[in-house]
Amino acid sequence: MTQRPLIELAQQGDAAAIAALLNDALQDRGITASSNLQTDCLQVMLVAEEVPDQADTSSLIQSLIADWGLDLIATAKLYGRKTGDEFPAWSQDLELHTPANPAPGPAPSSGATPFSQRRSAFMQSLRTFKFSTVVPYKDVLSPRLYRNRSVRLLLFFGLFPLLAEVLIERADLEQTAWILGIYYASIWAVFLYTLIKPRQFSGTETLKCILFTAFIGVPLLLFFQRFPPFNALYAAIKMGLVFKLIGFVLGVGILEEICKALPVYFFLLRPGKLSDPLTAAFYGAMSGLGFAIAEGAAYSLGYAFGLVRGDLGFGSYVLVSTIRFITVPLFHAILAGIVGYFIGLAAINPARQGAIICIGIAIAAVLHGLYNTFSGGLLGILIIAVSIVLFVSYLQRSHQMIAEVQQAEAQAATSLAPPAESP
Repeated sequence: MTQRPLIELAQQGDAAAIAALLNDALQDRGITASSNLQTDCLQVMLVAEEVPDQADTSSLIQSLIADWGLDLIATAKLYGRKTGDEFPAWSQDLELHTPANPAPGPAPSSGATPFSQRRSAFMQSLRTFKFSTVVPYKDVLSPRLYRNRSVRLLLFFGLFPLLAEVLIERADLEQTAWILGIYYASIWAVFLYTLIKPRQFSGTETLKCILFTAFIGVPLLLFFQRFPPFNALYAAIKMGLVFKLIGFVLGVGILEEICKALPVYFFLLRPGKLSDPLTAAFYGAMSGLGFAIAEGAAYSLGYAFGLVRGDLGFGSYVLVSTIRFITVPLFHAILAGIVGYFIGLAAINPARQGAIICIGIAIAAVLHGLYNTFSGGLLGILIIAVSIVLFVSYLQRSHQMIAEVQQAEAQAATSLAPPAESP
């Protein structure tokens, strides 16, 4: 086909004719052109053994478009690429003029383009992407990625429930309660570790505290609550407000907080492994989570029976279960963390060790009893909020409290020292 008919086709918006004209004009430069016309914008890919010169090639194409009278083209987008490369080395936008006559199209809409042109542009756009960039499979398969703590945590928390469903296809209610309890407790454990930053962390000691409370501490609690004075105090919670408060503080609060403090005392304080209140607070909190896991499994059965009997609606059942698995474990962890914090202070103040531990248990028991008395209302929410803020305050002023305790320990040692004999 001679050039004149090609120019006439190009003036009518034929992209193939424009590409043929460009290839003819650029042949002596060793450049191959492919083009696509989108409404009034011409897209041209220029490929050569060496990257085409941007300024020279752009100027030439702008001049050719004007010479051929392609008035329907208002702008041009040029790309220069070396043969074999996947991506263009440069791109150039050319502002030509406002098109005198819009490009004809089969659709009645003024901005429509032929389907084949749109498909060609879309496929050309797809080819500009590199698969290894869009899907970084080498990184996904790299062991280095899985050494990242955040990646491991994301995988654990994202896959744990799904894995449990696959491994335990027909889990009963109690098994499900234990699984959910462990899952949510693990989330709080990671959060509390980040908040407290224990200096003497040990995964083994953490697991010992959790397991001891869940499988030994809780049975001991259930045993002692049947004997005086605790059986009377537990019975008092069914009486009036005053007796209820006394029963929850001196009975439930004292006994449960002692239960959660036992592993910190036996595994860490007595062997002399503790020298930091923050670490003791962390292990105390982990013991509290162990208590909450066991307690949540027991309570979930009661909630299920309440649902079956009609005492609970479906909405209430979901809500109380959520509170039991998410909010209550944090509260138990916070209270046990406070006791653990005071056990840590006792470790660096042997002269007043018993008194310091009693203060910690008393504070936690009062908060525990107040919440149990007023739970279900705004006052109960306020008590949990105060407990959380108090715990954070202990963590933030840890250095100051350690200094005060150490100063008191030194003064106590001085006062107990025998007077010097006179010569």
